[in-house]
Formats: sequence, C-alpha cells, structure tokens
Amino acid sequence: MTTSYEQFEKEYTNIRALPQNGNEIGFFIQECLRFHSISGTLKNGGFSLDATCSPDERYITHILTRSLLENFFTILYLFDDLTNTADRYDKLKNTFKVDYKKLMTDLQKSPWDSVLTQNSLKLEPIDPNWSLTPTMPNVHDILLQVMNQHGNKLNYLYVIYRISSFDTHGRSLEAILNSVFGKTCNFPVLEGDRIFEVIASEYLAILNNLRQQGLI
Repeated sequence: MTTSYEQFEKEYTNIRALPQNGNEIGFFIQECLRFHSISGTLKNGGFSLDATCSPDERYITHILTRSLLENFFTILYLFDDLTNTADRYDKLKNTFKVDYKKLMTDLQKSPWDSVLTQNSLKLEPIDPNWSLTPTMPNVHDILLQVMNQHGNKLNYLYVIYRISSFDTHGRSLEAILNSVFGKTCNFPVLEGDRIFEVIASEYLAILNNLRQQGLI
C-alpha cells in the first residue's frame, strides 16, 4: 500500500512547478519543498526514524523535525478555513515583523552593531510604518482550534513539539539528566517516519483542496 509520504514524493515535481508568489499559497508551496528537502535528507541519509534512534542521531533528527513541525502548525492554521486564509497570512507576516524587529533592535545595540559594520553584514532595515498587530496565536492555541482533514484535533502533536523543542536546546544530554534526577534516565525518542507521514497526508489534502477551488 502506498503511503502518504510516497504519494507526496510523486507530487514533488508538480509542486516545484507551481508559482512561488509572496502570498499564502506561495508560502505553502515553499514549505512543501522545504519539507521534502529536510525529510528526504533524513529518510535517505541512513538515520533511524523510529524508536531505535540513537542519541547521536536524535541530536539531528529531533532538531530538524521540530523545525518542520513549527511551520506545519502554521500551515494548518492558514488553511484550516480558506475564507480566513488571507487574514491569517497577514497575521503571520505581522508575527514575522515583530520577530524581525526584535532581531534588528538587538543587533543594532553596542557592541553587536560593530560586528555588523566590520563584516559588512547587510540586513533589511525595519520599516517604521509597519503594522505589528494582530499576530499569530502561539502553537498551543493553534492546536486547540485546528483540525486535520478528517475533522480530528491534533493536540497530541503539541507533546511531540515540546519534547523536540527541549531536545533542540540541548537539554536532554545524559550528563545533566542523570545528575538532576540522580539515576540513569531516558529521554523520549520521536518516531520521525510517523510524523512525516502525518505532515505529508495533510499537505496532500491541502493541495487537493486548493486544486478543487481552482487556486493552483
């Protein structure tokens, strides 16, 4: 039986040929391509994407999977209801502006500003006329309101997201775990193949919906 991920791979050439405009559909298309690139690298790179994943592999698989999950939640939020997609994309752009403003405000302070100047690092300036509200809800709140193609909540993915986030920040090394708890400890291993299957299935559903609506 063909998996959703295998079906998604068959769609890859078609997805790549779609226009990548600066709107919400262009954002979705580019994320589909990013998903294919990252998940394909892990699946074809000899990494264990099940419960047998070693700590050394997990340092890579958990971090990259977490990156995919974050934008997956954003895509679900954007396309949960096509009548709200454009408005929600505006919220995503406002969230980007807030994050970018924090980045630039921080880097333009002394002594970090000298690093930018000395290395000729060019970053786009902040537009003082930017509207910064309203912004996207956080991951927790997104997962409380969106549903998958079958009308089911995806709350369980929040647990996976939080575990992968903890690991992304390097907090799951055995040395600190064992020291804090005073015993040999385990840290959950995420099964990447199952996560990729969920993402592929939902992206295919969104693609089909956009086609049916004549939007791609």
